Amino acid sequence: MLQERCTRLHIDINDVSSLSPYIFGHNLEHTRASVSGGLSAQMLRNRKFAGRPGARTGVAADWFGIGDRTYFCTDRDPYVRHFKENGMWRRNETNAQTVQNPVQGQLAGIAQGNLFLQKGHVYETAVVAKCSRDTTLLVTLTDLGSGKVYAEHAFDLKVGEWQRCECKLISCADDPEGCISLTFVDQVSVIFGAVSMLPEGHFHGMRRDVVDRLKELGVSLLRWPGGNFAGEYRWQDMFLPVDMRAPLQAYTEDETQPYTHGYDMHEIDTDTFIALCREIGAEPYITLNPAWDTVEECAAWVEYCNGSADTPYGRLRAQRGHKEPYQVKRWSLGNEFGYGHMEGPMSPEEYVKHCMPVAKAMLRVTPELEICSAGPYSYEDRMLHWIENSAKAFAPEASYVSFHTYQNLTYDFTSPESIKRIYGEAWEAAQKNREHLKLLRKHLPDSIHISYDEWNLWAAWFRKSCTVEGMFTARMIHMLLENCDRLHAPVVCYFQPVGEGAVDVYPDHAALSANGQVFSLLCAHRNAQRCRVDGAGEEEAFASLKENVLSVSLINPDFDREKTYCIDQCGQILSAKALLASDLLPGSRFDEMDLQPEATEKTLCVTLPPRSVGLVQFALM
Repeated sequence: MLQERCTRLHIDINDVSSLSPYIFGHNLEHTRASVSGGLSAQMLRNRKFAGRPGARTGVAADWFGIGDRTYFCTDRDPYVRHFKENGMWRRNETNAQTVQNPVQGQLAGIAQGNLFLQKGHVYETAVVAKCSRDTTLLVTLTDLGSGKVYAEHAFDLKVGEWQRCECKLISCADDPEGCISLTFVDQVSVIFGAVSMLPEGHFHGMRRDVVDRLKELGVSLLRWPGGNFAGEYRWQDMFLPVDMRAPLQAYTEDETQPYTHGYDMHEIDTDTFIALCREIGAEPYITLNPAWDTVEECAAWVEYCNGSADTPYGRLRAQRGHKEPYQVKRWSLGNEFGYGHMEGPMSPEEYVKHCMPVAKAMLRVTPELEICSAGPYSYEDRMLHWIENSAKAFAPEASYVSFHTYQNLTYDFTSPESIKRIYGEAWEAAQKNREHLKLLRKHLPDSIHISYDEWNLWAAWFRKSCTVEGMFTARMIHMLLENCDRLHAPVVCYFQPVGEGAVDVYPDHAALSANGQVFSLLCAHRNAQRCRVDGAGEEEAFASLKENVLSVSLINPDFDREKTYCIDQCGQILSAKALLASDLLPGSRFDEMDLQPEATEKTLCVTLPPRSVGLVQFALM
């Protein structure tokens, strides 16, 4: 009876085709809460005292001063700096926090609250400071109200140049609103250049729990450092100690780093990015800053990553403990040139003139590079202009062209009818992206591949995610799996996992959002071969074969009704599970459930609830 009312699927395991391994790519851009407050394990905000101080206080943002008669300022004698100057003009990137105590015996210093402290946890703490005469600096973890001490350590500061003082503080209590203070009582001037506080056991300054969630997503390609942030990044600052690297001010200010007052503290450099890629099993994809880095500096970054130890920059890499080349194959010539939010050339003709020498210089270092040019864009008239005057002009130096899509949904969770409408819009958004891709492919020559390196719903990073977006993500992944190789679009990157879409980061843990749950489920298709599926609706079913395991993913998009699928019996069932969107409100996650297939000698029938994503895996006979 069940088979009479089911959708019959025929999967041909003998009709297989290639499937790009890079469809499960992601972005790691230093925007908003992706790094600061996300991947970065640094617990202190504005730890390098960037920006202007608070009005009439002299204390850097996110800090507060201690001592009624203490004098504070941030406009002299900075510790942080850039490795080299260039034409980029930014303000207040290089500050230090001066604290002058004019009253002997007065407690003076700076402090920062809202630290999530956990009992028994070890915090690796460092202070870079110098003083006008010898003094004792006390570093203390306390509660914010009564000043109850959880841990403390005293440093003897000697008059003279900058000193880096390190200690390990172990909190004796849990306090979600703890405080760190740096204080002294002598009549002396102390200048703080940088302060660091990391939980013990971090991964190259990154949170291990967030790294583990990235592994769960099955990230196959990681695009870094942007996106927009690529136009702000100074890669050679990595040759300075991490505490000495000047903060990087955003060109678009709070749009890029709103939670750090428009500054990035440069916690992640090329070496740590490569370490992250290797840890999570992703291939690196680097975006240059050709708006401000010279031709020679762009080529030098390629040499640092790919040159042998007898080249100038390869030697620098080896001296930093990485003798073997990183072999970074994929590079992008900046991001979204032609838009007002990016610095640099605005027209395709100007862009080619500016960046063609960069591409040629990069290829002289590593001829096998796969270089991606910026644009074209989803509006057809603009798309055609950039294809003709940029994408085609770059061939054969750049055999890829970048493509980005974002759709707006009209969110309204205040009635059942409006929720159902939102759900329908989200489902249709993936279809629109398919048409955008096909339109681009129609106008591009076959020799130019598409790097679809940013996709998401618009402004998803500013609100709570929900299972409505999770269903959109499921259909997008099916659409990409089905179409990308056919449309010569083998590179795809979701924007973006950490803190903005797939991984939600909390003070004490990191968890997959609804989008992350979908990626984790469907990454079973990563590094597999696509099998032909007949009988399914658009983006409803996908099958892949890998190491004698057949993975069949199914989406029931119906808002109200369950749906049964009958599959030709393929082998022993290894697993059958599903994600159910029982709750669609902001902050919702999928219910994870086991499916109960009904098997006969010839078929297997599985019923999916409405608004659900399923995965059935078989060991082939």
